[in-house]
Amino acid sequence: MARSMRVRDVMTTEVRTVRPDTPVKEVARAMHDARVSGVPVVDDEGRLVGIVTEADLLLLEEEPPVPRGRRRSFLEWFLRPARFAEVEGRAGGLRAEDVMTREVVTVGPDTTVREAVRVLLETGVKRLPVVDEDRRVVGIVSRGDLLGPFLRPDEELEREIREDVLVRTMWIDPDEVKVRVDHGVVTLEGEVEQRSLKEILLELVARVDGVVGVEDRLRYRIDDRKVRPERRDELGWGENWVRTP
Repeated sequence: MARSMRVRDVMTTEVRTVRPDTPVKEVARAMHDARVSGVPVVDDEGRLVGIVTEADLLLLEEEPPVPRGRRRSFLEWFLRPARFAEVEGRAGGLRAEDVMTREVVTVGPDTTVREAVRVLLETGVKRLPVVDEDRRVVGIVSRGDLLGPFLRPDEELEREIREDVLVRTMWIDPDEVKVRVDHGVVTLEGEVEQRSLKEILLELVARVDGVVGVEDRLRYRIDDRKVRPERRDELGWGENWVRTP
């Protein structure tokens, strides 16, 4: 059966973390050294208690607002040593727990990439800590990590749909259903036995990671939505199915 890509397939497992009592200066240095724009804050057991992002740190920078449509990036901020020193001075004795965001949006390692993308887009965050059942941090995913699967080549998508969905999952002869993929949009053309089979096929294809749309040109020979079983035996379908009025 077609398998949806999971967060565990794309997440970064080597995660730079800090403790609640880590000085803000060290947090900033850790983010700079790792070239990341956010670090999870964990307790002594490795459980997530918050996250410090570039937005949290930039709140310490007091200067005229950035022009509309032009937001300063964290790395750009670090390229200006004088300003970094100034912000370090303002940080004073602040610790991670003083500036961190406590309500953290997370996902689990078995969350599908498609669902994680939905969460990311709905919340507007740039990264999602990945936690286990005990809220221990096991990874982190960025927008780039999650959007990567949706940039798969058309040829790769076509091959997976033919081999995995049609043949291995649905047992459909690929000669009966033509598959074309153009910039992630899949066109299915041909004929299948039943209407329900067509609907299942369309749903499975739509769930393949990288598919952005499905154009339905499929026909079916029997509308089994208008069919009911008069009686069943161990053989199942066969002659035991009759059309309803």
